[in-house]
Amino acid sequence: MVGLKAHGDDHLVIEALTEELIRAPEADLFIRRGELFRHHQEWAKADADFLAAAKLDPKLALIDFVRARTWLEAGEPAKAQALIERYVAHVPNEPEGWFLRGNVHAASGQHERGAEDYAKGIARASSPRPEHFLRRARFLAAIPNPDPTRVIAALDEGIAQIGPVISLVDYALTLELEQKDYPRALQRITTAMERAPRREGWFVRQGDILVLSGRIAEAIASYRAALTAIAELPERYRDTVPIEKLARDAHGALARLDSKP
Repeated sequence: MVGLKAHGDDHLVIEALTEELIRAPEADLFIRRGELFRHHQEWAKADADFLAAAKLDPKLALIDFVRARTWLEAGEPAKAQALIERYVAHVPNEPEGWFLRGNVHAASGQHERGAEDYAKGIARASSPRPEHFLRRARFLAAIPNPDPTRVIAALDEGIAQIGPVISLVDYALTLELEQKDYPRALQRITTAMERAPRREGWFVRQGDILVLSGRIAEAIASYRAALTAIAELPERYRDTVPIEKLARDAHGALARLDSKP
């Protein structure tokens, strides 16, 4: 049996799989080769291999999943719809099926249904990832006349479940700042800092929001706290592009505030 990691070059692996298929056609080999074709965006060849696998093993539900994913990536969600519906019906407790169905719905413009599918997938996942919560929130935001409170609530569910992941907190902060809900944004940063191993970046974000809130003295204190936290970092962390930029941002903000009458 040839594994996908047997060679560094995908085309060599495809050739090796093709030789094995000539000797002994197996559903698993067709799926492996089809996945390589999918990786190279050779959609028709990939689907042909998956159909060949289905003929050899008609009860293999995975084939509906990989075919649906292929057509979605090919930009043809209509072709993916029936396939993923069948997969979810056969394997209802598999979260990846719900996530893929959510993506298919969203690609078809049905963002509400996509968000619902992601909620079902998250409920079934033993360890949902940040991108699952983030994508669900983005689907809710893509609904016509979206309700920002629903989007923020979806993000907060993720934060409550997996912690203050930066991508989730940043998106929630963006929405709160758009609504000028500065108190809630500041509280979110305070909560994130309680669990963050490093706080220099949060101090700068906090300072920016305090400026928007008109709380200048507190903003100055926050920027200074950021610079203190940066100074206390080991040199190997201080001498990096992101930290140097953060320090410049804090210094620049302090200079602007100090120059105000």
